[in-house]
Formats: sequence, structure tokens, C-alpha cells
Amino acid sequence: MNRSQKFLGITLMASLLCGFTPMQSEAKEYKIGGMYTYDYHDGRHADWGEYELHAAKMAIEDINASGMLGGNTLNMPPELVIDYHCWPEGAAEKARSLLKQNIVALTGVDCSGPAVLIAKEAEKFKTPVVSVGANAASLSSPTEFPYYYRNVTPSTKYEGYLLEVAKHYDIKEIALFHTTDAWGSGAAAVILNEAAKLGIEVKASYGYSRNTPVEEVQKRMAAVKELGIKSIFITMPTPDTVIAFRTLTNLGMNQPGYSLFAAEMTSADERPDAINGAFGYLAPMTKLVPSKALDEFAARFSKKIGKKVDMNSKAFFYGVLSYDHMMALGLAMKNVQDQKLEMNGDTLMASLRALSFDGLSGRQNLAPGTNDREIMAVEIMNCQGYKEDGKTVRFVPVGFVDSVTGKLTIEEDKILWPGKTSTPPNR
Repeated sequence: MNRSQKFLGITLMASLLCGFTPMQSEAKEYKIGGMYTYDYHDGRHADWGEYELHAAKMAIEDINASGMLGGNTLNMPPELVIDYHCWPEGAAEKARSLLKQNIVALTGVDCSGPAVLIAKEAEKFKTPVVSVGANAASLSSPTEFPYYYRNVTPSTKYEGYLLEVAKHYDIKEIALFHTTDAWGSGAAAVILNEAAKLGIEVKASYGYSRNTPVEEVQKRMAAVKELGIKSIFITMPTPDTVIAFRTLTNLGMNQPGYSLFAAEMTSADERPDAINGAFGYLAPMTKLVPSKALDEFAARFSKKIGKKVDMNSKAFFYGVLSYDHMMALGLAMKNVQDQKLEMNGDTLMASLRALSFDGLSGRQNLAPGTNDREIMAVEIMNCQGYKEDGKTVRFVPVGFVDSVTGKLTIEEDKILWPGKTSTPPNR
């Protein structure tokens, strides 16, 4: 198994793989299934899921055009793509409908709560799930999830850094809001554990189910206001995060002296009553290292969707990760073919677990004994309201974590805090 394949950019595949001789005299089309989120359960559009699907299709086009699989090709036809709305209920059944279609892998699976159910269903069919973005810590074990591969690190690598930012600003107490799904509960456990290590008191903690109405959340947020807690952590999927931000607007809590931290970035077109409450909050995201290949991808992607992409947007980050997760599948399949092995779930999972290559989002390989990407740089993003157009949310990178040393660097002069002030809390 070649562990040092080098992905050199968007148009590199022919040169990377020249000289490949097909194993088969007749070309074969491998079908793959897709479970992507381009509309949330509540009907709102998920721009990041739309970007994921576009990017995944671009990767398939590049895999096929490059001859990576010899005369064989990948195909993810529309009838094998399901919008599962980032929602657990019915996710296993939807996955089953695709797994019955003789697919070699199930891709996308971008939300953690449903990913747990989908991965368990795929295990019954011995079909790999190649996931983008589902970073719940509960998905880390290859023993518990033997047919699951993801190209992200677990959430424990994200929320912990937010607490380090809080520690840097001498924040002593926080309130925690989290959902009780697999992802929200796991992230909350990280917050509670890391806060204790850093000497930060979680003075109030509220857990509730997804899609809890804004009126119910607002009662909890009002209690936080009454207690005088001015630092708030929110660990839940994006739609529920937005509901929490709306309560901050309703209660007039986005004021100087407050600090807000959330595990999710909002979409670029989020509504004003959410962004007014979200102004100044900090969120972790994959750090994309500038490169010619990344610029070329952005240009191609802009042309594909008919508008210029914001390279600091949540949607673009997930588009890049999606391209890489599909490329990982293609390279793993190539390795199976190179070894003249039968293409099945077991050989493909073995290849995915041994895979190592440089993608658009950096080095892609799993940490030994886990389902987790070993090295993944993290960036701290700051919500600074709307851009000049008055309708597109602006996120600015204000810090980063070294992917090797784990050291957090904060660019303090770039941060805008709640209340539209540059003055940090406690200063």
C-alpha cells in the first residue's frame, strides 16, 4: 500500500497517475451513494451542504478525467443522492435505501447525530461510509464503527481551543447551551472537562433537544442574564445555534462586556435577528493553508456556481473538505485496483485507513487506531456582522492553532466583540 501519494492540485491527476494499466479489459462504472444536507429539517437552505454536493461532483469529474481508475469510472447519479436534512429521524432508513443499490460507498454524511445511525446501518451491508464534517467524538472508534471514514478531527480538538481563548482573556465563568443529540452532548462533555482543567467555572448548563422553540430557549437565556453571566458557550448544530443567537437579540444581550463562543459558523445568508445577537462571536473552523491549488479550486468553483465564493465562509470550507473526501475515496479505490484485489467493503476500508495524501485542506491520513484525521489545522473565526451589501455575513480569521504543536495564536487587534467593540471582556 502506497502511504505517500501526493495530491498536487485540481488538474494534476493525469501526471500523478500516468502509466497506469487497467486491470480489466472492460471498463466498469462504480456507483456511489450520497447523503448531503442542502435543506435543514425546518426548511431553511443549507448553503454549505449545497457547496459540498457541487464539490463532490467536481472531484468525481476530476477522478474520471484523470484516468485514476484506469478505464473504470465513478458515478453518483441524482437518484442515488438524498437530502437527509441533517436530521437523525429516518436517517438509517434513507441510508438503507441507498445501500441496497449495489453502491461501493456512501458519501457526504455531514452531520454527526445522523452519521452515528448511518454508519451502523452501513456496517450491516459492509459498505464504507466516507464522511465529511461529522466530527462527533463518539464516531472516533474503528471498533464501534468499522466501516466509517472521515476527513476531519473530532470535536474535542475544536471546543477545547475555544476555552483556551476564554482563558487567554481571563474569563472565570461561563454558561453552556447544548443540544442532547450525539454531537451536542459530546461537545458539551468536552467543554465541561476542559473548563475544569483551565479553572473556568461552568456556572449554568442547559441541554435540550434539537429544534426546541425559540421561546423555550429564551427562558434559559433570560436566566443566564439574570445570573449576570456574560460569557456564553453554544455547542449544537447550526439551526439550533441560530435560535440561541436570536434569543440574545431579543433580550438585548449583545453588549460590550459579553463574550460569545459557538462550535458552528452560521451560513452566509443568515437572518438579521440572529446575526444581531451573534455579532462578535468566535467559532473554530478548518484552517485552509493558501496555495495555488486552493486558488484554482476557488476559481473553478466560482464558475460552477455562477458567483464569486467567499473563501472565509463556512460553505467554502465544507466545499473544500467535500472535494477532499471524494478524492480520498478515489485514491483508495485506485490502491485496491493496483493491488489487484476485489473491490469490496473490506478491501476499500483497509485502503482508506492506510491512505495518506495532500488534499486541498492539507495532509489527509487517519491517526492510528482511530477514525480521526491525524493532523488538521484549526482557525478561530470572528463574526463581524454583515458585509457592505447588508445581507452577507462576514467572518474574519483572528487566530489559529498550529497543527503540529497545538499552540494557539490570537491576533487580538482583529477581533470585534459583542456590542461592536474592539475592547475585549475584562479589560
